[in-house]
Amino acid sequence: MQDIRFEKVSDDTTILAIGSLFRRIDNSQWGINLDLSPKAATASLRLSNIPVLARKRVLNPTQDHKPAGYHLVFTIDNTGTWQRKQLGDYPVASVVRAMDKRQHCFCFLANDIEIYLPQMELARALLLHDGYLSRSALDPDCLRSEFSIELVSPDVARVNVLPSSSYPLKSLDDYESRRLLSWILIDPDARASYESIGHYQKLNGYEKGGYRQWEFEFTPPPLPSVSFEVRGRFDKQTRSMLVYEISSLKNIKAAIPDEVQFFHPKLREYVRGEGEGSVRLVGERPHIHSVHDGVEANADTSPVLLRAPAVVFEFSKAFNTRKVAEKKQEGTKGKADEEIGSLASADVSTEESVVGGVLPCAEWTAESDETDDLHLYANKFDCFGLMLDELVAAHGCIIRSKQLRKLPKLYRCNRHLLLDGNPRCLAVVEIESQNRIFHIFEVDTSDGICSLSTQLLRLTSLQGWQEQLRLLEEELTQKSLHWPSSRLKELCGKDGYSGIPHPLTRSVDKGKLPEESIEHWAARFYSWMTSI
Repeated sequence: MQDIRFEKVSDDTTILAIGSLFRRIDNSQWGINLDLSPKAATASLRLSNIPVLARKRVLNPTQDHKPAGYHLVFTIDNTGTWQRKQLGDYPVASVVRAMDKRQHCFCFLANDIEIYLPQMELARALLLHDGYLSRSALDPDCLRSEFSIELVSPDVARVNVLPSSSYPLKSLDDYESRRLLSWILIDPDARASYESIGHYQKLNGYEKGGYRQWEFEFTPPPLPSVSFEVRGRFDKQTRSMLVYEISSLKNIKAAIPDEVQFFHPKLREYVRGEGEGSVRLVGERPHIHSVHDGVEANADTSPVLLRAPAVVFEFSKAFNTRKVAEKKQEGTKGKADEEIGSLASADVSTEESVVGGVLPCAEWTAESDETDDLHLYANKFDCFGLMLDELVAAHGCIIRSKQLRKLPKLYRCNRHLLLDGNPRCLAVVEIESQNRIFHIFEVDTSDGICSLSTQLLRLTSLQGWQEQLRLLEEELTQKSLHWPSSRLKELCGKDGYSGIPHPLTRSVDKGKLPEESIEHWAARFYSWMTSI
């Protein structure tokens, strides 16, 4: 988070405790009390910023900080057996800050350790991954008024984002955000859990000194056999742990159809373009974004996505999500313009966007989806697979291994995603020809953002190959989908690699090629195998 600063907070400020929620009785915007070190003039932030608020986390860091606390991984049976307590009940009372003592927590045994898990921290990790979900959770009727769900078929559900909804459509550009929102909206247990936040606020919030106040609580979904990865304060003598932060939730079961479609009148689907047009690059992002807490965001600005420290999220079964639209927007094929968009604003607001707001709007994204879902994107490589089959059948090659990998999500890069928000994948094939080993790389460019040849490599050594592959993927993404020639030369020598263009086709569906094109593509590959 070294590229994100809160204007109200000093450099290298540690969150010691997270207290009650509050709002003025004559105001709809909620804040959350914080115990900070060093002390701040205003010891609170708006509710929109919950995705980045965890105990012992450092705000406005000027250097790297080691994650605080004892690291623990455990698997639960079911949340239904958990006890409800307050953090003040933690056996080692001296380590609980005064602001924390009234805060609600869950208490349960895991790995023979008595776990004290703050309820807000579980909700943050499970449900409150962006500013919209954090704000809207306090209204139990919000989801019903902003989304409608229809079952198109037994395997397909459609989420209609209503025209009056304040949900930031920019978030639908990312498959991770779509998948989490799908789970909250459609899975009965997840939805009931999310809506319980607003119900508890209505039921147990109280008015005092011109403010409405509330100690956060909710009912979690059952989460059977879910694996947790946490950090916290572990006490050996009492074998108890006060959780600071959840970093990973895995094996989450979801009652959701195989495909979820998102529709809004303003959404556009991208189809592959043709021709030799140009692509204008997006505006350069400033080195640091300054979040002005409590300042209204302008609805006429395009949201800036701010990456909070991610919670690893893994569903036990993958489901596909996509945007659907009444109109299709053709993606541009060609080289980038020399002209770059203007510098994006450094000063932003994470509050709800309104007409006439002061600052450009920003939205948090705080999930890292590690669901095993690569099979959902394998069809993008059908044509490539036919070419490999032809190499085997017609040229005697042997496929030693095939794998599909997602390009990595990197700081200030977005080429890991296709224009439709789904992950951009890389096929890595190890193939043998005439007792020599080659590697073939094929990148999904079905959105037409660039033209990228298939890469054929003959490595000089397999030592450290997995690490070299990881570095190559990172450089490919950082270089906006240009093959990193220096890295390839280091791995293969000057003449040990070659880019092989795809067969020419005017079809907007890159997955369809005539049989003779497949044969010719394979023949060109085999020819290069004999010459490098």
